[in-house]
Amino acid sequence: MKKGIGRIQLTNRPLKMKSKTQQNTNSGLFGHGTKCIMKINSFLLKVTFGDKTSLKASNGTISMLFNTKDPFAANNMLRRRRRNQIPGMLPLQSRELLCHNMKPDFGKKSSLIRRRFGYISRTGSRNKSSGYSQTTMVKEVAKRANKEKLFDEVVMAVVSQIPDKRKIQGEIGDNLGLKFEEETERGRADRLCERLKGTKRILVILDDFWKRLELNDIGIPFRDVHSGCKILLTSRFDNVCNSMNAQNKFTVEVLTKEEAWNLFEEMAGISKDTIADECGCLPIAIVTVARALKDKDEHSWNLALLQFHKSMVKNFSEVEENVFRSLELSYDFLGGREIKECFLLCSLYAEDFNIPIEDIVRYGVGIELFENIDSVKEARDRVHAFVDDLKKGYLLMDGELEGYVKMHDVVRDVAISIASREEHSFMVRCDEALKEWPEKERHKNYVVISLRFTGMSKLLDNLEFPKLHILRLEDNYASNLPNLPDGFYGGIKELKALSMLNVYIEGSLPTSLRWLTNLRSLSLYKCELINDVSIIGALENLEILSFKGTKIDHLKLLDLLRCDVKGICPGVFSSLSKLEELYLASSFHDESRIEETKATLTELCGLSNFTTLVIHLRGIAYWPRDLVLANLKAFAITISNCAILPRYFCNYQLQNKLCLWDLHESDLMESEFKNLLKVTKILDIRAAGVKNVGYDLDKDGFKKLTKLFLIGCQDLEYVIETTDGVPVPQIAFPVLQLLHLENLEKLKKICPGQLPEEAFSALTELELRDLPAVDALA
Repeated sequence: MKKGIGRIQLTNRPLKMKSKTQQNTNSGLFGHGTKCIMKINSFLLKVTFGDKTSLKASNGTISMLFNTKDPFAANNMLRRRRRNQIPGMLPLQSRELLCHNMKPDFGKKSSLIRRRFGYISRTGSRNKSSGYSQTTMVKEVAKRANKEKLFDEVVMAVVSQIPDKRKIQGEIGDNLGLKFEEETERGRADRLCERLKGTKRILVILDDFWKRLELNDIGIPFRDVHSGCKILLTSRFDNVCNSMNAQNKFTVEVLTKEEAWNLFEEMAGISKDTIADECGCLPIAIVTVARALKDKDEHSWNLALLQFHKSMVKNFSEVEENVFRSLELSYDFLGGREIKECFLLCSLYAEDFNIPIEDIVRYGVGIELFENIDSVKEARDRVHAFVDDLKKGYLLMDGELEGYVKMHDVVRDVAISIASREEHSFMVRCDEALKEWPEKERHKNYVVISLRFTGMSKLLDNLEFPKLHILRLEDNYASNLPNLPDGFYGGIKELKALSMLNVYIEGSLPTSLRWLTNLRSLSLYKCELINDVSIIGALENLEILSFKGTKIDHLKLLDLLRCDVKGICPGVFSSLSKLEELYLASSFHDESRIEETKATLTELCGLSNFTTLVIHLRGIAYWPRDLVLANLKAFAITISNCAILPRYFCNYQLQNKLCLWDLHESDLMESEFKNLLKVTKILDIRAAGVKNVGYDLDKDGFKKLTKLFLIGCQDLEYVIETTDGVPVPQIAFPVLQLLHLENLEKLKKICPGQLPEEAFSALTELELRDLPAVDALA
């Protein structure tokens, strides 16, 4: 420690201040031109100057307002409340803070790292490096504050580069269990303010400031409005903290070379201090590179050092350049093409976005990224394994919900830079509100495009991106988007994955959508579609279709005939509140999604206007046994392992058709099919266990049935039995016009006794084939 530098060590007891010069000088704690270095157990501080001080942390820039040489004057200054300043963080105690996700006990080698992260320097310099995980730091603050009950409540929200006030309000509201009913930002702010004022002691953490933001507009009370509301801000920029009138600011410095090497050696398990130097002594760079090189041989280390020297990084400061090169090296050492592509796909989202892992799965399936997989489940398992590896290498972080991840803003910057290179050809414009399609980007050979077009008045017609495989469009505020031009998709015929988020489409999807014959994944998430989307039925290679959260309030008919739809996500049908007719043929044959399919079909029960269903399932297991469609008036339902339907099932002149193959009589009786049989007009049965059609399947005698096909029913003995002791319907098959009997080994007669009244009175066609046991029809 330099001469004259005071040191404050925080413990669980009241603190004593010591200075190496204290015995020889009366200049007080802070000598002229010196620094004060404080060791802390966390950012929840307890400092004793004879009274508690109010401390305030702000991200990469964290400093303390001690602009006086006199410690007692400094203490009095901190005790005074300033009306034009945000209240500082209440000085409290906690345990040691680890700013990287290491194991708590990693030996002597890491003690320097713990100590370094525990220091806060009062210097004139402001470290603007992006090499720290500020979010990790403040999350630890929140965790410790909650654990030690330092506040009644602790809430946190991410501000990010382009602040979204509604999103910030929503994150704080979620922490508080507060649901907003107000539509306007002002109304939401007033409600949030009242809720925060209702808590005596509350800590509000606002992470990642890039510019000044009026907290009143969010609904965060401070100053005299609510003295118990303490606010912790983080920012990498000193001037941002100044603009927010922060009372106390601290700067976190980079590690020393010795500390950097100790961290690197611990994380990688090897020794090559030259590479640690190349990381610029920045923790995020050290940890990611160390994990990438863990267990690698000397050749890999030498290659890594060579790549550092050859890395071409432009328009970065020296510190940022070190971070960039380090993260780029971590990317280069990922296991293979598939995991690298998944990593880059995570850069398609806005900063601080909760990235759904399922999105990456669907993009990967859409562009046929994965080799040697046979199902979506296998692709999903592979992506989750990749995500685990990326999190272990600190290239991804856990999201706010299970099934989501986040990308550190620095890692994201590097990923976008890599992805924008010619060999990848990504265009990502999600952090700015585009008013129109970027004209200069219109005709480039992009492979992946992700745009946020809030407020865009129109999209250009006839876009030409002949190599485009993924298109992601997002409108964060769901502003009205006039009809998509009919030629919108005409110049992107190679598109394989299309995702639209929060898009309001006035009218129908453009007819040019039918040109996307290579499209394999289509996701419309939280969109509003005014008219029908039946054009989707023309997408012959579509494998994944999602309407999650989409409002299709006026959609009455959805036709996906001739589409091989392997699955439809839960929540799709329930969102189609006005749906009347659904056509889904040649669908649902992924055995790994049986339960999902049953849950999806059950949603049809809640649609009050639903009257017509055409569906083909590859087995009775996909049909929910308790499915009751009370308002169903027209249907053509096929349960069959066969992909080819009878021709009389393939038209829209529905006559209530049931095609039930490859099942057992008990399957019919244990499900709601028995109710549908009463109103069926065309019935094709190929089931075991049926001995007497007239009694086993419909005790009312099939009063509506006009055509009956009985093929391969191995147990069938009679179409209808009227012998003594067998209950007989009073009327049987009164309107039946066609009876087809084929391959019935045990069939003896159509009816062995007296026919019921009007039985077969309308019969005009009788087709018989392969009936070895029949000696007479009646």
